Amino acid sequence: MNDVSLSPTFARLSLALMIGLVAILLTALPVSAGSIFVTGHDPLWHAQIGGNKTGARNLAMTGIDFARDGSALPFLFIESKTHPVPSGNFRTAPFLSTALGFTAGTDFVHMEASELSALADFRATLSNYSAIWVASDHGGMLTASELTFLNDHSADIIDYLNAGGGLFAEAESNQKGLIGATPRFGFLPFLVASTDFGAAEISNTVTSFGASLGLTNSDVNGNFSHNYFSATGGMNPVDLFNGDSSKILSLAFRGQVGTTGVTPSLPLPSPILLFSIGLIGMIGARVITRPESR
Repeated sequence: MNDVSLSPTFARLSLALMIGLVAILLTALPVSAGSIFVTGHDPLWHAQIGGNKTGARNLAMTGIDFARDGSALPFLFIESKTHPVPSGNFRTAPFLSTALGFTAGTDFVHMEASELSALADFRATLSNYSAIWVASDHGGMLTASELTFLNDHSADIIDYLNAGGGLFAEAESNQKGLIGATPRFGFLPFLVASTDFGAAEISNTVTSFGASLGLTNSDVNGNFSHNYFSATGGMNPVDLFNGDSSKILSLAFRGQVGTTGVTPSLPLPSPILLFSIGLIGMIGARVITRPESR
């Protein structure tokens, strides 16, 4: 049986199509993606002390698990060790063990502002950790010193996230006067719409995205919240104060991060696309190697 001759025109079209598909494939290849979970809840404190300990534990574990994204490296927990503790607050680092079952030195390392400032290279140090966990300032003991350090090192944190690192940050509200006017969540400069408040959790609702993380309404009620977000910064709402979409209690995101916003991770190329590229490549190669019929 004779081979079917294909014209040079078809060869050129085939190769052009193949090149175009390869270009699509290359742009669709996944890049390192950071994982961010920020919340107006104070789940670590409530996991030890709150009225709904089970829900708080689920929320805390969902947040840090999302931030770590499967990494086995320890996480870096940031909270003051030395600032005087106001009434109603606690140093919550011990709750990581007593309420959540983590082991200090193995699962996490705890640092305060003075220790962070003493690091020779904060960005290089972050590469040793799966995620940063920022304590709350009401319930927990985040102070202006820790928050200022983090805000001043926003570029390092963003670079770390874009290399695949994670971030879990609890509520920031200054309800105990620990952070003053220090910009809330300033280490994520695109997240500028945080509002301080204090509210009992009675009718909060989990979004469809929050449900996809395994959360339920019972996980985000029964304790207290301390800030909400009125804009997303491009991230995904996880739960809403009393179902109000203008008062977002938690946000999460996985992808690339910039100073002005976020870019979702691109999907893996489909098997159909890969097969098509291979098929057209074989056709193109066959056409090129066959002499034109005369």
